[in-house]
Amino acid sequence: MLESSLTDTGVTAPVAVGIVADRKTTAAALAEVLSADPELVVLGTADEHDGASLLDQPSLRVLIVNLSLSGTPASGIAFIRHAKATRPDVGILSLKRQVDEHQLRAALDAGADACCLAVTAASRIRKAIKVVADGATWLDPEVAHALFHHEVHDGITVQEPVPHLSPRESQILRLLVEGYTNEEIAAHLECAYPTVRTHLAHLYRKLGVDERVSAAVYALRHGIAG
Repeated sequence: MLESSLTDTGVTAPVAVGIVADRKTTAAALAEVLSADPELVVLGTADEHDGASLLDQPSLRVLIVNLSLSGTPASGIAFIRHAKATRPDVGILSLKRQVDEHQLRAALDAGADACCLAVTAASRIRKAIKVVADGATWLDPEVAHALFHHEVHDGITVQEPVPHLSPRESQILRLLVEGYTNEEIAAHLECAYPTVRTHLAHLYRKLGVDERVSAAVYALRHGIAG
């Protein structure tokens, strides 16, 4: 469910998106993909040096950040960290050309709310933007697969102890990983919104995390998302 944003005329405004990419062709391709959806509007494109101009726009709701700014993933991650500190109200969707577990985790740690690959279908990228604009998280299937494993040390698989979750907590965690907002979780489970928030607070405490993305990553890494 896309969160409503009404204009002065009472018409729902499209989600305003900014694109920060290292190549103009990449930015142009993304802009064209988004232009096909009337619920999205591209505010502008920029490289990492001009990205601040996008952050200065009050209407910005989601920022797509290419992780290969200046040719290095580290610069993209640094920009995500800066953007999240500057505009915590803006959702961040990180885009990676290839599966790289280390860089995907670094992007999430820096504050990214969603991760997609350059080969992700256009329809899924548009869906991810709307999910992030609605305050939820999105991990594309390829990304989830890269993060879904156990730690290995010296050739030996080490399985961390997984906390016991109640059936309702497990349901909520699965829906969270799938990108549901709190309101959608409440509707899906036919319970009150404050009840969902209470369950999430207990869930975060059990998992040792303090926000949605970390909970989703934990669930995927330990195979408890469904």
